[in-house]
Amino acid sequence: MQLSQLAVAGGFGLLGATLIVSTASLEPVAHIEFGPALFPTIVGWTMIVLAGFAAFDAVRAPAVEAGATQGEPREQLDRHRIILFAAFAAAPVIYVVLAPVLGFLLTMPLIVGGLTFLASGKPVRSILLGLALTILLHLVFYQILRVTLPWGVLTNYAGVLTWR
Repeated sequence: MQLSQLAVAGGFGLLGATLIVSTASLEPVAHIEFGPALFPTIVGWTMIVLAGFAAFDAVRAPAVEAGATQGEPREQLDRHRIILFAAFAAAPVIYVVLAPVLGFLLTMPLIVGGLTFLASGKPVRSILLGLALTILLHLVFYQILRVTLPWGVLTNYAGVLTWR
C-alpha cells in the first residue's frame, strides 16, 4: 500500500464531495432549465470516481520501503518539471487576469497552447490544440449550457461570434 498516493486520492475525493455539497444549494437561474449545480455536480462525482480508482491502485500496489526501488528508476526533479508545474499552477491566475481584458476566445488559446507547448515542445500541435479546445469549450459552455463568458476586446463582435 502506498500511503502518499492514498492520501492524495482521499484529498481529491474530499474535494469532489465538497464541490457537490457546496453547489447543491445554488439558486436556479431564469435562463437555465437544469439548474446551476449540474456541471459542478458532474465534476464532483467524476473527481470522486477517479479518486476511488487512485485509492484502489494505491491499496493494490506493494509498499515501497524508504530508499528501496521497485525495479523502475525514479524520475528526477529537473528544471523543466518545475517550470511545467509552475505554469500549470499559474494558469488559473493568468486566466482570471487576462480573460476580462482579452476575452475567453483570445485567452484560452494562449493558455492551452502555451501549456501544451511547454509539455510537448511541438508548436504547431500546441496551436491547433489551443484553438480546437477553445472552440469546443465555447460551444459547450456558451452555446449549450448558456454560461456567460467574458468577451473582452471582442465585445463589439459578440453577435458575429455566436450562433444563437
